Amino acid sequence: MIYALGAFDGFHLGHRRLLERAARRAAEGGAGWGVMTFEGHPRMLLNGGDFKMLFSPEERGVIARSLGVPRMERIPFTREFASLSPEGFAGFIAERYGIDGLVVGENFRFAKNRAGDPRVLAELSAERGWSLDVMPSYRIGGCVVSSTETRIAVSCGQMRRAAELLGYPFMISGEVSHGDERGRKIGFRTANIAMRKNKVYPPFGVYAALVSIDGGWLAAALNVGDNPTFGGGAEPRCEAHILDYGGALYGKTLTLFIVSEIRGEIKFASAHELAEQISHDAAECSIACRGYLSRNEAAMRKFAALL
Repeated sequence: MIYALGAFDGFHLGHRRLLERAARRAAEGGAGWGVMTFEGHPRMLLNGGDFKMLFSPEERGVIARSLGVPRMERIPFTREFASLSPEGFAGFIAERYGIDGLVVGENFRFAKNRAGDPRVLAELSAERGWSLDVMPSYRIGGCVVSSTETRIAVSCGQMRRAAELLGYPFMISGEVSHGDERGRKIGFRTANIAMRKNKVYPPFGVYAALVSIDGGWLAAALNVGDNPTFGGGAEPRCEAHILDYGGALYGKTLTLFIVSEIRGEIKFASAHELAEQISHDAAECSIACRGYLSRNEAAMRKFAALL
């Protein structure tokens, strides 16, 4: 097996090059290929739990399948595993996986105190007869594409930039729960999705999002915030007003892909003013979503088939 090895928080366009190289290397040698990654990002353990992931394990699984990854091995990232030396790391994966070769990025680091780098990995691979491909960083406009840059874009609300780095829109998923039903009272039903504690989210505001329902895509006006018009202070959540849909969604898992930012969160003087603004937001979201789908129909059709 040829494995692309890394944290893969996001499967951005730089990661895509690792997957493509692993697939080519496997085809050349008549082997299979897959991804070797970690269950729990290393920085979640090493940073004391303050680190926010781009995607949940379930979301990463959907993305991996959309990219055609045939196999994904997840190594639990524990303190014991983090304390391994570079030699111990290589021995650990050698004992558990049938490895013919590895593909890593040039900035890949591993083992205790990040003592392992591609040079060290090359020596360890040679000892075990593994091939090793070290891929240069991928750049867009001179900027290195990375999970860190993507995380910054999302946390700043730059959703089009995040999509440019990822190669697909940033994803939010979760089970629809009962809310305060204020949206229903002002004429705009919303699907309420709780926010995950260990996931990065965009700043409070309104975003254009595509939501997959019954194998197709619908536009949605997604609000991330705590309802300041109605007093604020509530637990932050995602509320999606799905255009042209009136079906029941309680208890179902929804996946939304944010295609663009619309506006920041605003406290309105009345529910009537809020309703008027939602009408404008919905129209703007509809235009943004139609435009994105027209430009990326094939890729989004693949996602819809997996949800």
